[in-house]
Amino acid sequence: MPRFDDMTVGDRIPERTETLDQARLIRYAGASGDFNPLHWDPEFAGKVSPTGGVIAHGMLNMGIVSAVVADWAGDPGKVLRLTASFRAACPVGAAVTYGGEVIELDAEARTATLAVWAELDGGGKVVDRRSSRAIVRLD
Repeated sequence: MPRFDDMTVGDRIPERTETLDQARLIRYAGASGDFNPLHWDPEFAGKVSPTGGVIAHGMLNMGIVSAVVADWAGDPGKVLRLTASFRAACPVGAAVTYGGEVIELDAEARTATLAVWAELDGGGKVVDRRSSRAIVRLD
């Protein structure tokens, strides 16, 4: 578990790379109630998707970002705020790297503000680090 007194601006949290397969998208659709055919129907998605195929739910990617931050913090209750700015569609089967970097420390509140991201191997910014943030309370 990270400690506030050990943190410095520029510290990075452990990254996680995952490949989002079709089965995971279907499970997420069932859990979230989001059954948009863009996330499961290759024929429909082929006609309307910016990638020409099925894409992952934006909130699935945000959920994984949240899990990466919570795992680093050691307790999901320490994640006080999470915002995400989505920039690129995430094609099914793509490898996505999730991570974060400390960009601000508040000594009075004992919080770290992280720039967070989800990026495709080709550089597409699914969750853009320039405008996506997590605020985490540290011991």
